[in-house]
Amino acid sequence: MQSIPPATYQTDSPLELAFIDPARKLTKSRGKNIHRYASVKMNTIISVESTLEFDACFHFDFNNNISRFCSQPIRYSYVIDGIIRTYVPDFLCEFDCGEMVLYEVKAPNAVNSKRFTKEFEAKRQYARKLFDVDLELIEEHDIRHIPLLKNLKHMHRYASHSELTYEQTTILKYLNKHGSTKLETIIDHFSNSKNIIPMIYDLLSKYLINTDLRVLLNNQTELKTTYV
Repeated sequence: MQSIPPATYQTDSPLELAFIDPARKLTKSRGKNIHRYASVKMNTIISVESTLEFDACFHFDFNNNISRFCSQPIRYSYVIDGIIRTYVPDFLCEFDCGEMVLYEVKAPNAVNSKRFTKEFEAKRQYARKLFDVDLELIEEHDIRHIPLLKNLKHMHRYASHSELTYEQTTILKYLNKHGSTKLETIIDHFSNSKNIIPMIYDLLSKYLINTDLRVLLNNQTELKTTYV
C-alpha cells in the first residue's frame, strides 16, 4: 500500500514574503526620482521614492530594536466612501520581539487635511483587519531632527562589516573599565591613534557603545559601552 505523503503547509504570510518579493519594485522613469539607500542592517539596496523616505531609512537602519525592514512591502485593498482602493505602504519593519509594523512617510503639507486623515484611518483599519498589524504615520519632524539625523548619517558613512580593529577593541576595554567617558578624554588617551572619530561612529553603528544621538557628537559627548 502506497504511503500518503506528509501534508505541507504554506507558512509564509504576505508580510513575510514582502521581505523577499515586495509589492513594487521601483525603477527609474521619466518624471520620477528614485533614491537608493545602501542598508547596513539589510546588506542590500533599499529603493525609495523621496528624499524624506531616504532619510527615514537611516532611522530604521540604526534602531537596535528593528531586526529588518523593507520598502514598498505589500499591496492591499481598503474601502472608503463605498469605493475600493488599493494601497502600498512605504515601509515594513520587524522588531526584535517579532512584531511587524507598516509605515507611511509624509511631509507636513500632505497630512493637514480631513481627506488624508479619513483615508489614512481607513488604510489603518484594513491593515489591522487583513494582517493584524499597525499602520503608523511618520512625519518629517520625526525624521529630520537634525542632530539625530546627522549622527545617523555619520554612523552610516563609517559603518563597517569588518572585524574590530585593535584600536577599537582597546577603546571598548577602556570604556568598560572607566565607565561613561567624555569623547575628548578618549581622544587625549589615544592620541597616537588616527581616525578616532570614524572608529567611534563605527562602534556606535554596531551598538557596542552608546550615547545620546539627539545631540551632535562633540568633545563633551559622554560615551559608554552597551555591556559591562
